[in-house]
Amino acid sequence: MEPKKMNTSFLYIAVLTILLSLGLALFLRSNAFAIQHVSVQGLSLISESEILKLTDGIQGQNLLLFDRKALQYKISLHPLIKDVHFQRNLPQTLVVQVTERTPVALVVVPKGVLEVDSEGTFLRRLESWPKNDYPVISGIELPDTVGPGQNLENSLLEAGLNLLKQAPPELVTQIGELHVNAIEQITLFLTSGVEVRLGQANEWKDKLMALYQLLSDDGYTSIQQGVRYIDFTAAKPVIGR
Repeated sequence: MEPKKMNTSFLYIAVLTILLSLGLALFLRSNAFAIQHVSVQGLSLISESEILKLTDGIQGQNLLLFDRKALQYKISLHPLIKDVHFQRNLPQTLVVQVTERTPVALVVVPKGVLEVDSEGTFLRRLESWPKNDYPVISGIELPDTVGPGQNLENSLLEAGLNLLKQAPPELVTQIGELHVNAIEQITLFLTSGVEVRLGQANEWKDKLMALYQLLSDDGYTSIQQGVRYIDFTAAKPVIGR
């Protein structure tokens, strides 16, 4: 009798497990988890309505079973979006967490001004000067065929962005224009009107820190209005008046 009891008990457990699994699966697929609300976090440059348009069609889908990769790809097509993640707030809210691409420089072109990020990605074309000012990188020619979201893949632009990455943030705010010539020699034009000749290099940290310290020195600030240029191409900086 004992083997029969054991077999019967096992059968009951197996059937109960199957029924519970089936019930759970049906529950998870029920309207109890249908997406009713979508919220967006991490926005600064982009309006929420732009992202909500890209999530069109997600409402009504199952919060636990929707195609995350497809929606992530769709939102990532926006030129100002760098990364996308999702958070599920049970039972019916989907939170879209975005990381925006941040402009670090401007490039003037015949039909406006381009915003670019630190990786050289073309973010937006502006017809007028932006409210948030960034250093202008000049000496660059870009084809008219480039569009938002594309990497510009320009060696002169890369050289200018490389310098900005290595500059102290306090110095970047003082750079009005960064000019790169054909052999990637760089000249800065400060917002004070002073020209800074830096020459050619890949590693700029030491030279840029020295420039920032010079600009912050009391001795320099006392003669700043008479300074026309600072030449950092020699072993020691030369101040021209």
